[in-house]
Amino acid sequence: MKYLLFFICSMLFLSCSDSFIKHELKYEKQGECRPLGKDIQMTSNINGERYEFFACMDDDFDGKSYTVDRKGDSILVSFPKTATKKQTLFSLILDIDAKPAYHHIVLDGNEILIIPWNH
Repeated sequence: MKYLLFFICSMLFLSCSDSFIKHELKYEKQGECRPLGKDIQMTSNINGERYEFFACMDDDFDGKSYTVDRKGDSILVSFPKTATKKQTLFSLILDIDAKPAYHHIVLDGNEILIIPWNH
């Protein structure tokens, strides 16, 4: 009986410790690339965070060739840029849900400090 209790407790403990990063990107071409400010709008909810911003990227950006990586308590998001390709302005909406929580995000070179919202 005590082995069964140990097994059940172990399974509950191990099932709660899974770490993950889920992300989804929506993008839309806006036209010619121009100098941009570093305005990034962030919205938090129970499903993670949403970041809305503009970026100049390769004209043939397909929404699949970006990377999202975790380094410690930071999330790093990088978008491909090729020096020889035409650059176009894109409107981007990036949804990120991660466990464990992260405290910094770097969106294409722009670092943002995430301040936890306490209930």
